[in-house]
Amino acid sequence: MKIGILGGTFDPVHLGHLALARSAQSQFSLDQVLFIPVYAPPHKRDVPPRASAKDRYEMVLLAINDEPFFGVSDLEIKRKGISYTSDTIAELEKQYPQAVFYLILGEDAFEGIDTWHKAQEIKKKVRFLVAQRNPNDEKEPAWGQAEQIRMPLCPVSASGIRKALSGGCEPVGQVPQAVLNYIRVHKLYEGKGL
Repeated sequence: MKIGILGGTFDPVHLGHLALARSAQSQFSLDQVLFIPVYAPPHKRDVPPRASAKDRYEMVLLAINDEPFFGVSDLEIKRKGISYTSDTIAELEKQYPQAVFYLILGEDAFEGIDTWHKAQEIKKKVRFLVAQRNPNDEKEPAWGQAEQIRMPLCPVSASGIRKALSGGCEPVGQVPQAVLNYIRVHKLYEGKGL
């Protein structure tokens, strides 16, 4: 079984996340892509997520509702504390002992992989699928064992969506409608800036 792992704050989950997951799933014939909302991201300790872990998990559930190859895991939320990818992979190996894991991430995150907690251990346990920030860049990235996810540029960002919402604007065409409805009902990001 080939399982893609797509972790993130998902604050909020947006169409860029879904496009990334669809492209990785299709290109590499993944049996499933697991979205894993972090509880507390280690690289953003000074800027915690704006929405609660529960709200972020619920938004991912809504976003992937009609996606047959997608699932969501709350293992990092249940574990609480800092969400280290190495711990998550160790837990997933117990849940799916026969699986081959593919870590799906953007080029910027991959370039900082050596600063991650237990980076060498992670490198031994997963295959990396990386989306280029600028797919029109002619130079081939030096990714070593990583494989490139080929997909169109998707210039959507969670911070841009939060900024729009805090200013009373609708992020049309950036988040799934069900997620936008959830944000409205729960009054997420109102007056909270980025």
